[in-house]
Amino acid sequence: MFTIAAPTVGGLSVVSIVAGKIIPEVTYTLPFAHLNLRRNPFGEFSVEEGTRLADVEVEEFDEFLREPGSALQFVGEKGYGKTTHLLAIRSRFPDAAYVHIPEGERAEIPDGNPQLIDEAQRLTRQQKRRAFHSNVPLVLGTHRDFDRELARAGRRVRTIAVGDRMNSTLLSRILNSRIEWVRRDEGPVPGVRHRTAARLLERFGPDVRRIQYELYLVFQDMKDGIRDV
Repeated sequence: MFTIAAPTVGGLSVVSIVAGKIIPEVTYTLPFAHLNLRRNPFGEFSVEEGTRLADVEVEEFDEFLREPGSALQFVGEKGYGKTTHLLAIRSRFPDAAYVHIPEGERAEIPDGNPQLIDEAQRLTRQQKRRAFHSNVPLVLGTHRDFDRELARAGRRVRTIAVGDRMNSTLLSRILNSRIEWVRRDEGPVPGVRHRTAARLLERFGPDVRRIQYELYLVFQDMKDGIRDV
């Protein structure tokens, strides 16, 4: 008797051969292969993946951020897309430096041009003074509007309410691009209908992270094969 592993469509089958007869033992199915996907499209993505999938228009800020003393802030709640905008801007400036300040922690603010600070409401007083009073172009992702403080520091300020930039068409495109990103092979994959995106936007507002979590649960439980939701 000996055992071999044989590839199958969407998985791996382990069989034993006894006296010339093949005896199946167990079949291992690759997760999400039945959906023609490599993984759940609404799970965690790396920073690099998030940057490549960013569906935001930031070209309009290029000239502004080349001016010394400029400050651009993206204001909104958690999950509204602040980080996505900052990462998209970073990809457009080779000398940019990005930092995310974790909750309850401190972080070193790297030098760069522009300087991008995510969760800027967590800056220490000293860090804020140094960054705000610098002449280096500054981009903030923040829950708190720093317009007055930046202006008092001599900055030229533009403020973007990130939640106002979301709509059902854009949301549908964002969600379906994540599905395409984890496609396993040619052929059909599930999709998110426009009316579903509109319903989720109405229910959760522009909280894309919360919407993705809702769809993560849907895809985790999608045992009946490929279908649109």
